[in-house]
Formats: sequence, structure tokens, C-alpha cells
Amino acid sequence: MKKVAIFTLTATAILASAPAMARQHGGPRPDFSQLDANGDGQITQAEVKAFGAAEFAKADADGDGSLTLEELTARAKADRAKKMDKRAKRMLKRLDSDGNGTIELAEMEEKQGGMRMFDRMDENEDGVITQEEFDAKKGKRHRKEKRNSHDE
Repeated sequence: MKKVAIFTLTATAILASAPAMARQHGGPRPDFSQLDANGDGQITQAEVKAFGAAEFAKADADGDGSLTLEELTARAKADRAKKMDKRAKRMLKRLDSDGNGTIELAEMEEKQGGMRMFDRMDENEDGVITQEEFDAKKGKRHRKEKRNSHDE
């Protein structure tokens, strides 16, 4: 019984910090309304703990009160799939100019400017991208992503 109580307290503490951990690790971030369970415009510690416990229960596929590597991996894959689904929907909405529910190459070229990425990478505008230019842009993107993740 003592082990179960310790596990429950530990799991609750970990999951109570889920919003902060999600920010740090790129995971899904609950919005205010998900945490404000009673809708009173305030988030209490009890609401955060309840949210964490519910998220734990969702990940605990076999309901045994513990998370295996497989359950954690499955949850991470599901979270990534949701994120990618949202991105795909936004992309379709943004690029499907004729409204037929698909994106044709011409639509991508029209909206994306076709060579926009090439133009950004070709810093000296000589019509070719050297390894140096490629690496420089890659490094800038990586630093920007890292900076943005620290800002959250």
C-alpha cells in the first residue's frame, strides 16, 4: 500500500508539472480552458493535479497504474500525429486556392513563390547555393529554433 501511495504522489507531482515539461520538450500544451476544469476563470493546484492525473490515465493504456516505455512511446507518437494533422490542415487551407480539397504543384508554387527558400539561402544572389551558404542558413534556423524554445 505504501508503494502505491508513493507512486501516486510521485506521478501526480510529475503530471502536475506537465504544462511546464511540455513547453520544455515540445509536447502538447494544454490551453487555459483545459486546465480551468470548472470554468471559473482561475486555475487551482487541484485542477492542475486533476489534469495531470487524467493525462496519466490516457497514457496508461492497460490501466495498471504505471507507464511502460511502450505506453510512453505510443503517447508521444499520438501527440506528434495530432500536431502534424493540425499542420497539414493549415497547409491545405492556406495553399488550396481552388478549394477542391487538394494541393496541386501549381498552387504550391503560386503560394510558396516556388523558389523562396532557394532565394533566401542564396545570400550572394549568384544563382547557386554553396555548402557554406547552406550550412549558414541551417545554423541560423537551428539557433532561432533553440532561442524560441527557451522563450516559451
